[in-house]
Amino acid sequence: MRLGALVARVRTRVGLRHPPKCPDGSHTAPPDFIGLGAQRSGTTWLYSLIAAHPGVYADALKELHFFHRYWNRPFDATDATTYARYFPRPEGLLAGEWSPGYLSHFWIPPLLDAAAPDAKLLVSLRDPVDRYRSGRALQSETRRPSAAAASTAFRIGCYGMQLEQLFSYVDRARVLVVQFEACTRDPSTELGRIYEFLGLDATFRPGRIDRRVNEARAKKLDLDVGIDVRRWPNFEHLA
Repeated sequence: MRLGALVARVRTRVGLRHPPKCPDGSHTAPPDFIGLGAQRSGTTWLYSLIAAHPGVYADALKELHFFHRYWNRPFDATDATTYARYFPRPEGLLAGEWSPGYLSHFWIPPLLDAAAPDAKLLVSLRDPVDRYRSGRALQSETRRPSAAAASTAFRIGCYGMQLEQLFSYVDRARVLVVQFEACTRDPSTELGRIYEFLGLDATFRPGRIDRRVNEARAKKLDLDVGIDVRRWPNFEHLA
């Protein structure tokens, strides 16, 4: 396990126990946008590009994981007000977060709609196998390998049922799904789509748009186990 990564995670969780103080001249409100997932699908990179836009308040934290705690406890108007307090910003600027775990937890979509009914929702999806390998590499930096961790990494890549759950609670018009591979192949075009979706100037481009961030340091799993996919009709096109 990488000790530095574990310490950083603990510090972040401690720092998020209480909303920040709202600076003079700013106001708090529910976020204008929320990124939901998926883990290891370029979310840190994409959020950094959104935060670089002059129409976005850049001092907001990327990941709050605020709704994770409500899997076994009620969520009410007081909790929604507390959530809004994490988003102080000057008048005229957008603010938001991107917590990759929100998409894969079934109880979170209705809470998003209750806490931020007008927020635009962003989802980045990656080839499930590549995402799994990258996710397992990231897990190895902060925890010991286990069957439970492998199961969690697999579940995160089950996008179909996650999107079905999301769309059962929020209007599809509020959601923009981007493909990680398309973003890395043509970042300028995809970033323009994201800016336009958020109501920002879609012609703006930050510097070093193709700079990758938050890459896992551990070696990715080798999943070549000698399977001939041509013998599986549903997968023979991958051969």
